Amino acid sequence: MPKRSISPSGTLSAIGTVKNFTTVIREMSFDEERKQAERMPRLLILAPDQATGRQIGDSLLGVPDSAAVSVWTLDAADRNLDGYDVVVVYNPASNDTYRKIRDRPGFDALKLFDLAEISRPAWEESVRERITGALPDLAPALGRWFPVLRPAATKAVIEETARVNAQFALMTNIPAALPIIGSLAAAGADFFVLTKNQVMMVFKIAAIQGRDLTDHWQIVRELIPVVGAGYLWRTLAREVADFLPLFIGAVPKIAIAYTGTVAAGRGAEFYYKFGKKPAKEQLQTIYDQAAESFRKLPIPMMPDRDAKVLTPIEDSPTKSSAAD
Repeated sequence: MPKRSISPSGTLSAIGTVKNFTTVIREMSFDEERKQAERMPRLLILAPDQATGRQIGDSLLGVPDSAAVSVWTLDAADRNLDGYDVVVVYNPASNDTYRKIRDRPGFDALKLFDLAEISRPAWEESVRERITGALPDLAPALGRWFPVLRPAATKAVIEETARVNAQFALMTNIPAALPIIGSLAAAGADFFVLTKNQVMMVFKIAAIQGRDLTDHWQIVRELIPVVGAGYLWRTLAREVADFLPLFIGAVPKIAIAYTGTVAAGRGAEFYYKFGKKPAKEQLQTIYDQAAESFRKLPIPMMPDRDAKVLTPIEDSPTKSSAAD
C-alpha cells in the first residue's frame, strides 16, 4: 500500500476519503439524469423523399425502422419542430432548407444538423460525433438507446466534463492566491465541484453502457475509486502549484483536472464495456492519451507544452477509476 500522507496540509486517509465521498454523494441527485437517459430521444430527418430519409435514420442509429425516427420531406420544413431532440436536414440540391430552419425565431439551432452528403465513407460516424458533441446532455440517452452511438456519446460526455473541470481549475486558482481564506475556500470548492462532475460523468457513462440506473448502491460502489484517485490528483496539483507564480501555477491544476477526468472517464468506459478494470499497461495508455489531449489544448500560459503531465499510476491508492 503506498504512503497516503502527502503533506501536513494535504493528508489523505482512507477514512477521510470515504467521508468526503459520502458527503459528495449525499448532496447529489441522480434522478434527473436517470430520467433523461431513460427517455427515448426523438430524431427528425428531412430529406427529398421518404425512402432516403428512412435510410439515413436507419444508418445513423443502426436500427431499422426505429420508433425514435420521424421522416418528413423537405417541403414540410415549416411545420413545428419543438417535439424533436435532433433535426437532420439532407438537401443535396442546396442548403436553403437548413438555413430556413436555422434562422427561425426561437428555434434551438444546436439541435439542427446539415447533412451534405451520404456517399462518402464513414459519414455516419462523423455525424454521430457532431450530434453528441453539440448535445452532450442528450448523449447518455442516445448511447443508451442506440448502441452504435455509444463510442461517440461516451467521448462527448468525457470531453465536456474534462473541459468544465479544466475551466473550473483555472478559476479557482485566482482565489487560491489569497492568503489563508482564499486557499481554504479554493480547496473546498475544488474537491466538491470537480468530484461531483466526475461522479456524474461516470454515472452518465454507466447510462450509456446500458447499466441499471435504479441500483444506486451498485453505481455508488463503482464510483468510490474515482473519488479516491481524483482527490489525490487534486491534492498533488495544489502542492505543486504552491511553488509557482499565479498563472503558471494554474497549469498543474488544469492539467490534473483535465487529464484526471479524461482518464477516469476512459477507465469507467473500459469497466462498463468489459466488466473489469483496465490492466496496468492499459491504464498507462489511457493516461498517456489523456495527457496528449491536454497538450493540444489552446492554453496561452503553458510554459512547456512538451512537459510531462503528472500520471501517478504507481503512487495512486486506486489504480483504476472503476471498481475492483
